Amino acid sequence: MAIKQWSGEPGHTILYDDTLWPSPSTAAFTADFWESRDLITGQAAGRGTTLFIQHDEQQWVLRHYQRGGLPGKVLQDQYLFTGIEATRAIREFRLLHLMREKDLAVPTPVAAHVSRSGLAYRADLITAMIPNSADLHQVLCQRALSDNEWFTVGAAIARLQHAQVYHHDLNVRNIMRDDEGTIWIIDFDRCYVRRGLRWKGKPLARLLRSLRKEAARNTDFHYADENWATIMDGYIETQSELTLQRTSS
Repeated sequence: MAIKQWSGEPGHTILYDDTLWPSPSTAAFTADFWESRDLITGQAAGRGTTLFIQHDEQQWVLRHYQRGGLPGKVLQDQYLFTGIEATRAIREFRLLHLMREKDLAVPTPVAAHVSRSGLAYRADLITAMIPNSADLHQVLCQRALSDNEWFTVGAAIARLQHAQVYHHDLNVRNIMRDDEGTIWIIDFDRCYVRRGLRWKGKPLARLLRSLRKEAARNTDFHYADENWATIMDGYIETQSELTLQRTSS
């Protein structure tokens, strides 16, 4: 990965991987750009709209940063600008790059875009799509997971936290499983590298609440609390192995 920064248009900054996208443009961060070329392959609703797009032989995900809650009803997609490195898109891009360098199963960052106007900015992020994958919510609505599959969920979280990455919103929709059984973790907006150990229980507790919430609202959701014990088995065993590797190296 060769990260470059482009600021060729007033008010716009793009941070990008030129091995994946040698010539980015500000227009390519808009839905109109891809729609006019018939290159939108799908979309996901959420806070705003996430687009799945085709670029040459690559499948990408384009996400526009959108506020949630009460602030989102007023400011929608605007954030206070306090420096380019403090913007949400640039921070997420750099964190993803760091995690990919550590061989963590997270999306590959393609480009981050920041558009500044006075004291406010808007932002977008493009990442590579995880092929042949579905989020844990989709999978659990269709079938039960084996003990080994639950174990790998816990192991993936352990690897993330061993790298000291704090995930702000770890839930069933931000964990993906591909057709080879690899567990991926996505959506690192407002996430960061954090020192210490005491915080590590918080993302786990959030995931447990998410699983229980979906099980309570959907009778076809294949989760029971004994599955959580298996997740924790994978988490604890993997944490122990990684700690031992670090100590012996």
